[in-house]
Amino acid sequence: MAYVNVTNPNNAAPNTIQIGNVNGQYVFGGIQKPDFSDYITYRFPQYTITTLLNRIGRKNPVAGNDFFSWFEKGKFRQSVTSTTSTASGATGATSVTVAYAAGAGVQATFLVGDVIRFENNEYAIVTATTGGTGAGASGTLACNVVSSGAGTSSLITNGMKFAHLYNLQQEYSDSPSGRVWAENQVNEYLGIMRRSVTCSTTQGSNMKWVKKSDSEWSYYYINEMETMQEMAMDREMYILAGKATTSGTTNNVFSGTTRLGGNGILPRVIADGVVGTYSSAIAETDLAEQIRLMCLNSQGSEFTVLCGSSAYADAQFALRDYTLNGGISFGVFGNEGLMTGINITKYKFMDKVLNFVLYYPFANEALFPAPATSGINWDKAMLFLNMGTDDRGNPLINLRYKQDLLGQSLEFRRTVQEGITSPEAGASASRSNGRDGFTVDFYSSIGVELRAANNHGLLYAA
Repeated sequence: MAYVNVTNPNNAAPNTIQIGNVNGQYVFGGIQKPDFSDYITYRFPQYTITTLLNRIGRKNPVAGNDFFSWFEKGKFRQSVTSTTSTASGATGATSVTVAYAAGAGVQATFLVGDVIRFENNEYAIVTATTGGTGAGASGTLACNVVSSGAGTSSLITNGMKFAHLYNLQQEYSDSPSGRVWAENQVNEYLGIMRRSVTCSTTQGSNMKWVKKSDSEWSYYYINEMETMQEMAMDREMYILAGKATTSGTTNNVFSGTTRLGGNGILPRVIADGVVGTYSSAIAETDLAEQIRLMCLNSQGSEFTVLCGSSAYADAQFALRDYTLNGGISFGVFGNEGLMTGINITKYKFMDKVLNFVLYYPFANEALFPAPATSGINWDKAMLFLNMGTDDRGNPLINLRYKQDLLGQSLEFRRTVQEGITSPEAGASASRSNGRDGFTVDFYSSIGVELRAANNHGLLYAA
């Protein structure tokens, strides 16, 4: 059995190979240099989200604190439901008193002079209001019935939905006031991530002889590269699926006992985004319905759709008729050199464009295992992201980073604690410790700013 003569057994000369008890001069070039590839083979390609956001420059100015915030205002009218009615409201009736309960869907307030419309096409003008002084508050409205919109004896009854259409005032009257949509402040924490790797003089455990090409070789600190890759994956998952660890600052953040973290993309989209479901496999009608719902919430014209592998394949089959019927052509069967098949990466419906992207982590069961009973199977899910801006020009998705004492970004830092054998400086340089090696530290303080979550969406198998 032959082995590479690295330790020079039996004091054999360099470039000598020992076979059994026979020493022979080694004549085969390169065998002393072990052939390592400089590529690490991953089961799943990684880092799609961080790469995507970095490439389009989605990074706001650095944050000086452990948290960052922004304001959102949802200025749109919503219907409420009557809980009591003191008059029938039939044709010819002059007045009606309608009460409505508190709830998240109650608009800011009603004003005297508001013309409201009930679901059965009855109209009434508000003459007095009680309660209802803010968004979500209950109230009671005294109204004059305009007419029976249906032309019959339709009634205003309990459980009917109604909403404010417009406001009318008489001549030489005072202007009403009070309907103000207050903004909500959204707070998120920056998460701190750290990693380190120690390289000692025993190079075999920390370095590998890497073949770059047939003519280029070098030692490479493979452990450092792998540690950086692992930290990059941590950052990817934090951006995608981070969950806020605390909502207050009651703990002393300098005590070392509080690990702060904010929300990533998924928690905010699941809570406040446009969430749709489908059964079995995704059909074109499922995509169309999701787009229709998103049209009601977002003015965006284009969405990046991150798909699990099953969802990505479903989308191809759902839209295959456009290929089979000639809308898309890769060639004709039987013609040599021409390609046939399905490769759909974009879809347009109701003037909205979907850009399908195969997002590998959704298919990684180590990260997103398929639920045994209930939950989202992410391999069969589609995440719709609006990469545009709001009406003030603010990007709807941002990465935020903390600043250091010099005002520079802490997006990613690599520092070295140098020891006696550190390669970072000469033999006579000052050292941070007396060990025969060195330690490399990695640091990142990162957060995700996802504005107006209703501009984004999710479609998954129910």
